Amino acid sequence: MTIRYSNGQTYEAVLLSRTETTIRAAIQGHEDVVILNLFDGVWVSDECEPVQISFAWNGRREPAPVHEADCICPHELAARLIHLLYAGQETIEPAALLPREHLAAALHQVV
Repeated sequence: MTIRYSNGQTYEAVLLSRTETTIRAAIQGHEDVVILNLFDGVWVSDECEPVQISFAWNGRREPAPVHEADCICPHELAARLIHLLYAGQETIEPAALLPREHLAAALHQVV
């Protein structure tokens, strides 16, 4: 995670724990754990200084585009899935869907 203080200082930190209103993080080179509290939608440090935080999983990467070909499965798989749907089976084994030689190709196409 990244912690940015209002004075411009930015630190990379490791998230130790999080609740709805509290974050505990470790900053490399600092001996103490940083504790941030959420007040009225703003994260605040122990010194009552507002900070901005961002998490690695909030990455700014754009998702890969999905093409129609990525969503098309082999005819045999579609036919078996429709048959199983109408048959009302609760569970199915993946090997029962397609012959082994087609199974890997079908699973590769699943998005």
